[in-house]
Amino acid sequence: MNPMNLTRRIDIIKRFFGRGVCPYQVAFTLSNPLRRLILSPEELVARLELSEGARVLELGPGPGYFSVEVARSIPRGYLLLLDIQLEMLEMARQRLHKAGMRHAGYAQGDASALPVDDGALDAVFLVAVLGEAPDPRACVQEVYRVLRPNGLLSNTEQPGDPDFMSPAEVRALAQGAGFRVEQVYGSVKNYTINFRKSV
Repeated sequence: MNPMNLTRRIDIIKRFFGRGVCPYQVAFTLSNPLRRLILSPEELVARLELSEGARVLELGPGPGYFSVEVARSIPRGYLLLLDIQLEMLEMARQRLHKAGMRHAGYAQGDASALPVDDGALDAVFLVAVLGEAPDPRACVQEVYRVLRPNGLLSNTEQPGDPDFMSPAEVRALAQGAGFRVEQVYGSVKNYTINFRKSV
């Protein structure tokens, strides 16, 4: 084996089991059907309570595990997926295309500088992503900027994530940016907190 390939594989393994962005090379773990036992895409959609015409941003969609069901729930709306890894975006794009979802857009970028106009979105959701952001506070502040008044920020955290953020940490970030807690689902280790942008 080429020493360079070995070094690269070791780096991928370290990133998979350590903190930081989940490498695209292990995206198959994010699409594992057993993940439904923790939170199914349908259950997440129910927690989001989106209108059919909602304009929604998914931050860090990975290979699009939740994206198809969210897109299905907004047939007259629009889903924008933003990921830092182009390879993950391509996997998500293929998954949505295969499911016939054409009302989606894709952007590569950093969550601390969203390519969206002020107040343009109805909802933004993240699943096991906020702790991966280089600057979670800047991410939440950007989400606040792009949401319309009373817009939804939904953050879900799941067990086993090395970047897991406690409910208290997430609340402090969101409330510090001007959000108010609307609804909490799940348990301390597997939860969704929905916040609303203050009017």
